[in-house]
Amino acid sequence: MTSPFRQSFKHKDWRSVLGAPILALCLAILSLIALPSKSLAQASSFSLPDIPVLTIKRERLFTETQFGQNLSAEIAVRGRRLSAENRRIEQELADEESELTELRKTLNPEEFRVLADAFDIKVTTARFEQDTKARGLSQLTDQVERRFLFTIAPAIQGLMREKGASVILDRRAVFASADETDITQEAIGRIDSALGQGMPLDELLAPAPASEKDATQDQ
Repeated sequence: MTSPFRQSFKHKDWRSVLGAPILALCLAILSLIALPSKSLAQASSFSLPDIPVLTIKRERLFTETQFGQNLSAEIAVRGRRLSAENRRIEQELADEESELTELRKTLNPEEFRVLADAFDIKVTTARFEQDTKARGLSQLTDQVERRFLFTIAPAIQGLMREKGASVILDRRAVFASADETDITQEAIGRIDSALGQGMPLDELLAPAPASEKDATQDQ
């Protein structure tokens, strides 16, 4: 005897019985798959506000403005003065070495050793002092450039406001940019008009105002 369950299943179309749950499952999966696509479509429609960004070649501000060129000339004078001092000391040591070589012929070994050791100390001391001066000149150059940038900042900021820009980037740090964003030449003209010859190096290196110290510490 056939059970009622088997009879019921026999008389029903098994495709219709199983098809409804499978169809519902497929629709659910498709709806889940469609969600990311919808999100991506919304993301692709998002647009950033139009904020002008300018670029500048910072090194040209120092090398091509009247102010920067005057500072560079003063640094060059100090560099030439140091080079001349190095040559003078080198010549003096060479002459002293020659004299010491001649004295060696007339001195006993102990006396010569005392003079030779003193000469070695003198050479080492002179080299250390001149190397220290060279490092100081390099640090001076860096310090002058920082103070120069701080001094010209108002002129650059004024130009930025006129352009309606939110930021000015150093072109060396930019991967790619349109030439139209470069305001270097305008900035040079603005700095020359505002500051002209600028100020002497010693005046520029006067004790920094508190605002500059704060800006330096923030960096």
